[in-house]
Amino acid sequence: MSYMEDCFAGAPQEFLICITVHKAVQVGVTSGDLYVRISLDKMTKTTKSFPNTENPFFNEYFVFEFHCTLTELLRLTILFELKKHMTYKKNVLVAELLVDLHSVWNQSNHGYFKKWGRLEAPIGEHQSLEATTQSHGYLQLDLAIVSQHSTIITGLRSEDQDNQNLNKWSVDHDYDDIEKNLLTNVSSFAPSNIRYFVAFYRGYFTKQSNYMIQVSFAGFNGKTPVARNTTTPVWNHEINFAWMYPSVAQRFLILILAHEHLQWKCVAEYEGVPRRDRFKATPSLGPTYLHLYDPVNPMTYVGRLLMELRSEMLKDSQPSRILDSKTVSGLDESRFWLDDVYLVEFLPILGQHIHTTATAYKISARLAEHSSNVLEGLLSTPLGRFQSAVHTRSFRRDAPFRSCMFRVRLPDNRAKYESDFFMLDLVNYMRSELETFKIFQLKHPLQEEEQAKCLKAIVGNILTRIKEGLDAHRFDHDVQPQRTTWDFNRQLYLLDYFAKLPQELHQVKQKLRSCFLEHLDATIADVVIELQRLVAEIGGLSSMARLQDEWPELVLSLSAGGKDLGVCRLNAKLFLHLQNQNQETLCWRLKSFSFKASSCTHTCPNCGCTTAIVLGCLSIVVERERKEFLSVISGDWTSIEPMLWQPNPAQTHFLCHVYVHQAKVRPGGEKKNVCDSHLRILFAGQACETYTSPGTLSPIWNAVITFNNLSLPGSVNLYLKNPPLLSVEFYNTERSLPDDLVGMGSVPVSVISEDRATDSNWEDDGGLSWSRKPLQKLQRLKHLTPPPLKWVPVARKGSVQAEVLMSAELIELSLHFIGQDIKKEPILATGIPPVIRPNMQNFVLEVFFVGLRNYSKSSMSSAGKRKIKVMMGDLVLTSGPSTARVRNCINFLVAYASGVVSLPDQQEYWPAIIATDVLLSGFSSESVLGAALIPNSSGFLQRNRKLKCVPKMEQASREDSTTVSVDDDDEEEEEEEDELEWEEEETKPTRISNWWMRFMFALGLRPAAYANRQALRYNGDLDDGEVVEEREFTWWTKFYNSMYWSAAEMSHDHKHRLVIYHEELEKQAQFGYLQDWAVPVQLVHGVKFKKQAPPKEDIYATLKLQLKLTPCQCPVLEDPGGGGDMTRPIANPIHPRYQSTLQSLNTIIKLIVRVYIVQGVQMRPRDLKGDSDCYVKLFLGGKMISDRAHFSPNHSNPVFGRLFEMEATLPGDHMLQIMVYDHDKIKDEVIGQTTIDLEDRWRTRHRATVGLANEYTRSGYNHWHDLNLPSEILISLCYRRGIQPPHYYGNVIEVDGMLFGDETVISKDEELHERLSLAVLKNMEKLPSFGYKLVPEHVETRSLCRDDFPNVEQGKLQMWIELFEANFYVPNPIDITPVPPADFEVRVVVKNLHGIQAGDKNIFGKLMSDIYVIGWCEDEDKRQTTDIHYRSFAGDAAFNWRLVFGMKYSPNEDLMVVRRKAGLLEEMEFKKPPVIYLQVWDKDVLSKDEYLAALELNLSNMYAPYPNVQLCKPYPKTRKRINLFKRKVISGWFPLQSNLHPSQRSQAKVRNGKIQLDIEICSDVEASNRPAGRGQDPPMALEPPYRPDTSFNPLTHPCKSLRLILWPVIRKYVLWTVFILILILGLVIFFSNLPGKLMTIPLE
Repeated sequence: MSYMEDCFAGAPQEFLICITVHKAVQVGVTSGDLYVRISLDKMTKTTKSFPNTENPFFNEYFVFEFHCTLTELLRLTILFELKKHMTYKKNVLVAELLVDLHSVWNQSNHGYFKKWGRLEAPIGEHQSLEATTQSHGYLQLDLAIVSQHSTIITGLRSEDQDNQNLNKWSVDHDYDDIEKNLLTNVSSFAPSNIRYFVAFYRGYFTKQSNYMIQVSFAGFNGKTPVARNTTTPVWNHEINFAWMYPSVAQRFLILILAHEHLQWKCVAEYEGVPRRDRFKATPSLGPTYLHLYDPVNPMTYVGRLLMELRSEMLKDSQPSRILDSKTVSGLDESRFWLDDVYLVEFLPILGQHIHTTATAYKISARLAEHSSNVLEGLLSTPLGRFQSAVHTRSFRRDAPFRSCMFRVRLPDNRAKYESDFFMLDLVNYMRSELETFKIFQLKHPLQEEEQAKCLKAIVGNILTRIKEGLDAHRFDHDVQPQRTTWDFNRQLYLLDYFAKLPQELHQVKQKLRSCFLEHLDATIADVVIELQRLVAEIGGLSSMARLQDEWPELVLSLSAGGKDLGVCRLNAKLFLHLQNQNQETLCWRLKSFSFKASSCTHTCPNCGCTTAIVLGCLSIVVERERKEFLSVISGDWTSIEPMLWQPNPAQTHFLCHVYVHQAKVRPGGEKKNVCDSHLRILFAGQACETYTSPGTLSPIWNAVITFNNLSLPGSVNLYLKNPPLLSVEFYNTERSLPDDLVGMGSVPVSVISEDRATDSNWEDDGGLSWSRKPLQKLQRLKHLTPPPLKWVPVARKGSVQAEVLMSAELIELSLHFIGQDIKKEPILATGIPPVIRPNMQNFVLEVFFVGLRNYSKSSMSSAGKRKIKVMMGDLVLTSGPSTARVRNCINFLVAYASGVVSLPDQQEYWPAIIATDVLLSGFSSESVLGAALIPNSSGFLQRNRKLKCVPKMEQASREDSTTVSVDDDDEEEEEEEDELEWEEEETKPTRISNWWMRFMFALGLRPAAYANRQALRYNGDLDDGEVVEEREFTWWTKFYNSMYWSAAEMSHDHKHRLVIYHEELEKQAQFGYLQDWAVPVQLVHGVKFKKQAPPKEDIYATLKLQLKLTPCQCPVLEDPGGGGDMTRPIANPIHPRYQSTLQSLNTIIKLIVRVYIVQGVQMRPRDLKGDSDCYVKLFLGGKMISDRAHFSPNHSNPVFGRLFEMEATLPGDHMLQIMVYDHDKIKDEVIGQTTIDLEDRWRTRHRATVGLANEYTRSGYNHWHDLNLPSEILISLCYRRGIQPPHYYGNVIEVDGMLFGDETVISKDEELHERLSLAVLKNMEKLPSFGYKLVPEHVETRSLCRDDFPNVEQGKLQMWIELFEANFYVPNPIDITPVPPADFEVRVVVKNLHGIQAGDKNIFGKLMSDIYVIGWCEDEDKRQTTDIHYRSFAGDAAFNWRLVFGMKYSPNEDLMVVRRKAGLLEEMEFKKPPVIYLQVWDKDVLSKDEYLAALELNLSNMYAPYPNVQLCKPYPKTRKRINLFKRKVISGWFPLQSNLHPSQRSQAKVRNGKIQLDIEICSDVEASNRPAGRGQDPPMALEPPYRPDTSFNPLTHPCKSLRLILWPVIRKYVLWTVFILILILGLVIFFSNLPGKLMTIPLE
């Protein structure tokens, strides 16, 4: 986070939440229209719906806009709901995903790119068993937070694949690997379901009221019962719920609600995130007290709350998402801690820099609801002589000192803080050692080996400290009575961390040991950075959001004249008195406390809102240990009676030296831009001011302020441990006005005791200096007198206004000094001691005034002539008067000036370079309009170059001036950089001397690859089948091919490429940000301070300068005044070689500008519904081109493919402005704009006019479209640089003493010389005389912003520009018209099905299905169906049925284009992957048809099918993929995703269905030449399949169904029935006739 952003982190600002919903997979719902609804803080947006598939594709972009503070924003949670459209009833919620903005902000660039979120069952609904068991799938998202103060994030691209473009539907399937790309990082903790238990026991509040607690977590909200009319509510209530862990929604928000004025009001809030990276265990917290403050006024203590958070793992894979609550028994605190009574005591001694005019002050302390007695006293004006009025007061209390004190009862957790104090000690030790090492580097700048020895010793000491800490068991403390889970987890985590830390430090040590001498300085820098990182890491661990056992804030408050002046907020734990004597804390240490204004909302320590600095002591002691505490401090303090103290000795006398060297002031922070400034130092009731430094923004005082005979209470030991702070005020003086306060700061004083004062000087003892070891030298540097100078920031209202180079020291005076008569008043003298004063060295500063650009204030520019003054140190260089204004540009008559300036050896002490815009109103009067500070002055140093100054005696005609001659130069520069006015001896690069080597090259015996060892990877592996006709290719082929990456098919390596930059070209460091020819500086005319935001500078113009600083060896001139000859600007005429460059700046150049607009990326939607209809407008030099007729309808990623040609004249028309508008019937709205500086592109040495193609081709889609051929460009560059032209040896080229071979891969039949020249141009950075890159053929991605949302990105535009001189022939432009999608016909023959799960039972109880297949491509409404295979019993079905689909497919984008009506006259265009959907259904007569299985085929990227049904199984991830648009025809068996029968729902999903398909893709020409009918119709009719006789519709053929269906089944029963009936009939007849027969028998 930058300093500015850090200081205003609490201010409200603009935020955009950018969301792209890509697609969902495996959602478990196969029919119906699915859509995603996004809810964020009462705002909702929905995607379009996608029909009838488990894997819906959305690819839609949404933006939510917020104006709030960062903490308010990060409290929000985004809810993604996957819903299903219903016609007559409420839409069904299928699944949901919650994402905290907090987890998005914590990502590296505040965003997720193409990550998968796991969809969960909806919260709080009672689900059936069926709903809980099925999977809910995953949703793929982009999420980003764009903030106003942050640097504009350049796209939501992932960190690894920078070259993957956003608009392209990714062909590579790394993003589709869900496990690797989950939103939650699962490496540290396996995702699992856990149940959270949040228990609230009781609270203590300052007000009496009805209290209730509401807790929110993700989508859950729970409440406790109401505790009525009390200050000590008791709830004993527990809330529990189940959730995934880790998760991206895990932010707890606890609100304490009180009933006031007939409504519930939030009186306090607390939020926390259970972070898994803290301790590798499930979240837990407490039992502990949370201390609560008023959300509106954070200084007001509300009360505390006793709560506990537990969590436990769940075995259940899909637990119910219902919130549950119950009453629990109260908590016995004595199990975890014992309460104790503490005495909090504050003893103020001295006060300074108190911002008031009152005469008396009051000071007191408070902690939680307890506060102390108030101490009062009188204020006095500090002693000293002043030029201006003093608005601050000071006080000094008299011995014996009275303190303020109070009692407070809190839990005694001191044993748990042991580890924190150990880590704090370690951090402080590491910091101080690193600071000492920096001084060592200053004192011994070039002795790298000694520096390395010291650094090794420092690392060794740190290792010893850590080992001692581990041996002393500083982490595994025993806590009485018992530890909580949180304590246990934290202890294990810390032990683990500090066990691993020594290994890291040993590696650092090893790095220093094994390093080569020439790399030692770089390694030392790396090691220092690594140690600083560890300091920050351990510091973060010690204060590691100690959620548990935290103390309330300790607040000291100061008031005067009835007004609150300021408060000092402190971490109370640091002042605790511990029983362990080995551990030191700040308890009763003398310390300077800074008081800040209570209205200050800044979050940084140096905000300039300090209202007082009070020196005093503070202690927090357990009451029963007070005697022991008094005995510990008895050496320094005696307690006469309670709250009355006497120091031993009563006072010590000190001498205070303050060394002030110089300052860097930011322009615009005062009324006039350049003022006379002085510094005021306040310390211990005395004050002193420096001299006034006349009109400059980098004043040099070289002053020493001495405060004589300062008597401070107590012994010197009190001051050694915590050095006191000295206050600094920075003023600007104007004759007529009162002094203007620029800013305030404070600097710690280095305290030197009497015994050290003798051994602490910088100078080593004469003869012993060489024999001293580096470690002894390092130890001596810890207590230096005088202390080394440091830059001290001076701030006001939250922003740093100036930096002062200064230091201060307090030296103890021995007794025999004190008796002498010493002046009481402070003494001001000139001349900092030489040991710390920077060593001055002479440099030549040259300035090349290019001119003023973008001059916005017309009233200021028309006033008269103006000059530019450039000041550095004591040198002032002035340009000539200005020429007439051309549009908003102003040039100067004399554009060159140079002079000699004295600068310190150490570059960190260099003053800033100041440029001012001066208006010449009369003969002599000048007024300053604006100023600019050029901070990084060391960046202009010309290394490897020396100049000699020679006084010219022979020029008797004019006064002596100084010329400068070059000593040596191996700096690589070109003509626009070398505006020097002296002769330069160029060292010519040596050509290859070995004639034998040349001879070998000439004969071709040494191949080209030897020359530059370029591995030409795909040389000769071209397969004839893969070479595609170049006629089909366009520029877009090259563009899309440049987005492919390694995993894509190899054939793409045989197409040409270009470079896609994901930022603007002027942000590329490899091209020197296009500022190599001139540095743009913003001129500021005053600053507006805002209450809650960073100050706004009033920028009215950009000044372009070229600066050079060159070291120069000058003889000491006899010049007693210290100014004179040396600092006078050098009066030499300009060398003729650079005259032409100067003239070219003033000559007007006519240019032809070609602007190629490729496409927009993630354009911010301006319409309420749907995406924007984008088009572009261009503004250049008063001309405007609008492309409104060619707007791109309804796209967040519109493809423009437009070329615009405009004319411009430099320098007048140097700014090209491109605006993107949203086309609307009523009024078009601006989406965003971007501006391009054409002058930078035209004049830079990196040749940004026309990019160099990757390969030279005379024709085709990669044709060379620069005006000059590669060989011509190379020869002209060599000529301008003054080196020999290139030489060719066979197939090798030699330039500047280096050899290069051919790098061509594709166009090998082009002319060899051009190919070799291009190889050199692509490797210019390797040539010693050049050493810089040339701009390749590219597409840049520019951020679009709006004026009303400064710095907030509204979308991106991919484009590039080309510049040609208008007087010459201009080559033809490149055609980048988008390739319209081609028409294709897809013919799918459904042959057979196998293993389909039966859907029905027939009347005989047998499982069977009436199977048919439906398919669709672009539009689900245009689906086609096969005939029905009735009565399939074994799950097999035969069709041999052709489905024919038309589709528009764009091969470049690999997307299918769908156009639909969107109203009466409008047509909308969608882009989707080219997927064909096939579904298998069971036909039912009375009920709804039943879905059985499905198949989705992405034609451009599908798994290869299996040759026969036995091999067919679900695809493994490693299965080969094919592109059917290249293969054209394929046939085989594909596995289906089957649906389960309801009776088998509890089992896992089965995938045993298979389908046999023949698929063919024809272009529209092939389809018209070879037409095919649908179904089994001609042309190309298909044979009817063989099906069993029983497969027909029984309702339409009753007789047939009787014969074929019923008769076979009932035949047996009918025959048996007939047989039995005949039998029965026979028997009946027999028995009925039997009596008759018997009667007829005569009786015997």
